[in-house]
Amino acid sequence: MTNTLSQDFTQIPTGMQPFPAIEDVFVADQLELAKHLHPLFSLDLSQVNPEWSGVVHMLSPLEPYESLVGELTEWDGFHGDLLKTNWIGFQLEQGRYRLCGDPRYFFLHAGNAQLADPHPGARADLERHCAEQHRAFARTVERFNTHGVLAREDGEPLDAVEFVTQLGGEVDGLANWVESVEFPMQIIELDPDRGDSNVYPLSPAGNRFFHVASVPGWHYRTAGADLIVMFYEPIEGLVLFTFDYS
Repeated sequence: MTNTLSQDFTQIPTGMQPFPAIEDVFVADQLELAKHLHPLFSLDLSQVNPEWSGVVHMLSPLEPYESLVGELTEWDGFHGDLLKTNWIGFQLEQGRYRLCGDPRYFFLHAGNAQLADPHPGARADLERHCAEQHRAFARTVERFNTHGVLAREDGEPLDAVEFVTQLGGEVDGLANWVESVEFPMQIIELDPDRGDSNVYPLSPAGNRFFHVASVPGWHYRTAGADLIVMFYEPIEGLVLFTFDYS
């Protein structure tokens, strides 16, 4: 697995393409997912593990405005094995993503127009938040296209942030996402006294997901998860995301 300790990730790493076209990210019949998920970058899997091949895509959900993504539809029958509150899974199809479940998982999906607000003003607040984040993301893309750097705000000089904070390697077994929502995983204790452990989410077939990349969502917008964590399951070609909030 990749050792990323000495890399300067304010520079584009080898094998990464920032801001890929949505047609290269989602299967043709699910392009509407771009209304709910921003593609941050595409990544050649062989840069993480030379035994892997193909491309995966880092995504940042626009929901939630508060709490966790998927929580607003938790009781509406739209969740599944790889689509839970704070967990979003995809099947790779020729390098593109197909959502592993019902897209009405996202509260603002057009098919959810008749869902009642979970609390007064929830839909309006979320619509306002998503509109703001679409604009923020567009400004980030424009700055990148103009200056070639990733920066959250305009300025002279631009304050560059990292395109990614970790490639490959193990994840923090004490992170909030490990216990925030129940998900099948294998936890291997390394040092019980310090709480060190390796964590591997498990597919419905019981196969391990391995860490591919992590980055704060707010590196690319004005709001987002404190850490987006992307995993890959190489046997069935599955990609899984979870989100950490400090």
